Amino acid sequence: MKKYKLIMSDLDNTLLPIYTQDKFVEIWFRDISKKFREYGLDPVQAASAVNQGVRAMLYNDGAKKNIEVFYDEVEKISGYTREQIEPPTLDYYTTTFENVYDITLPNPYAVRIAELMREKAEYTAVATMPVFTIEAVEKRMGWVGLKPEMFDFVTTAPTSSFCKPDPRYFGEILERFGVEPKDALMIGNDVREDMQPCKELGVDVFLVKDHMITHDLPYDEYRQGGYEDLVKFLEAL
Repeated sequence: MKKYKLIMSDLDNTLLPIYTQDKFVEIWFRDISKKFREYGLDPVQAASAVNQGVRAMLYNDGAKKNIEVFYDEVEKISGYTREQIEPPTLDYYTTTFENVYDITLPNPYAVRIAELMREKAEYTAVATMPVFTIEAVEKRMGWVGLKPEMFDFVTTAPTSSFCKPDPRYFGEILERFGVEPKDALMIGNDVREDMQPCKELGVDVFLVKDHMITHDLPYDEYRQGGYEDLVKFLEAL
């Protein structure tokens, strides 16, 4: 009998190491602005509205899916409708978004971790911050040799109604598979966004320390280690 029915893993700085999150945002804002200009939109106005739309998703109360909150906020701020913003945004994530690859780092353990997740649990999920569509998530996964079809579920803006660190974000994933918190494991690098909400729910955790983000919070209480330790832990399940 498998110990866990569901194993979840974060993406950014867990499966996919990123050199610096600030640089990620800088490149994203620069390149998506250029894409809006190509489509005849005011680049500063559109990109700024998109940035605020992302922020609005972070505080979604669950009344709507994140993607709906995003486009509502964008239109409120800029006047641009979903029909105007979506095409250049999708174009960006399937083309120019590749520039972000330059600030990512290799992870030779990513595929093995994904394989072990599949082997050791009934269900697997990529529990990444759900502020992107699947195109952007799939692109990032590909940089470390992963594909969405290697997992049962990948959280995205259209599928989620909350964001980390709201425990209800993880609750939605548990509910999707009919899994109790005690039968789930979350792998992540962020104490505030991954460890704390899962602990509150009663989900077991593994803190990946290679690219750990603590937010100056204590973390000694969590099961933890580097990528090699995580692989050994999963192999022993």
